[in-house]
Amino acid sequence: MDGIIKNQNLGPLNTFRLKSSAEYYCRVSDRSLLKNALKFARDRDLAINVIAGGSNVILPESLPGITLQIDTRGISYGPEEGKVVVAAGENWHSFVIDTIDHGLSGLENLSLIPGCVGAAPIQNIGAYGVEFANVFESLSALDIETGQWVTFDKSECRFSYRESIFRGSSKYIIASVTLLLDTVFHPKLDYPGVLEALKNEKVLLPTAKQVSEAICSVRREKLPDPLKLPNVGSFFKNPVISRDRFLMLRDQFPNLIGWEQPEGAVKISAAAVLEQMGLKGVSVGDAAVSTQHSLVIVNHGNATSTQVLDLAAKIQDEVREKCEVQLELEPTVLPLRWVFS
Repeated sequence: MDGIIKNQNLGPLNTFRLKSSAEYYCRVSDRSLLKNALKFARDRDLAINVIAGGSNVILPESLPGITLQIDTRGISYGPEEGKVVVAAGENWHSFVIDTIDHGLSGLENLSLIPGCVGAAPIQNIGAYGVEFANVFESLSALDIETGQWVTFDKSECRFSYRESIFRGSSKYIIASVTLLLDTVFHPKLDYPGVLEALKNEKVLLPTAKQVSEAICSVRREKLPDPLKLPNVGSFFKNPVISRDRFLMLRDQFPNLIGWEQPEGAVKISAAAVLEQMGLKGVSVGDAAVSTQHSLVIVNHGNATSTQVLDLAAKIQDEVREKCEVQLELEPTVLPLRWVFS
């Protein structure tokens, strides 16, 4: 079948640059090609794996079944003021900049997050006090089981911290997302680093573009560039714990940062815990905790998924033993696939 490649090298298609080979592969650029690829899989009883920008996945050395890379494109503004419909394959950061150029705001704090638009609702991406769910209206997805197109509104997505109904499941393939953005700019500047970056540029009343530029500056300073040192960004979620546990940990780690949550809970900085435990630079093979940011695991050349996951497990064990806190992985570990019954 046209567009289907056998034994495709996925190394260049994931930002961790992990060596991986897909049994079958298809780059999906439109809905008809998606339907055809699913028929190919159904006819051969193939498992289905889905990737897009490859920026938040851990790939095994061999990926059975068919791997679909979603590469649909298109951005449509209006007619309702502030409404934007965007295809899942659009690059996230480029999309953020495009909305700013169209006089809209609400995404500027999410600037420079790697990956494609279709991944944003899956893990409800967030940064610097803003979450994707804040501006989400609906999405269109293909139900692999039924072959029907379905629409999800915000409540049906069950968004929470780095979670949604789509995370941990490959039953749906997201095709497009509809957002409702602000036409009047309301800056969200709760993080000192962002304020400091604006102050350094002598910006007192920032525009959405200036906030975006400040966010980009902070992220480039704090996080290793995946083009230079392969990684998938933050590897662990910030854990949510009881206030009593937070106070006990703060005695152990005086610089621990926490944010109040509903029902008396506190979200703590996983990065601060790992840094104060001295885990920067810890490695397994070519997989290592970044010396630049303790929440990032990097590939120093020939890391395998096994090395990455062994290192992650080692970190989880140490944190659980010393802090009685369970760290959860932020990236998706493949194969996470749909199999036709």
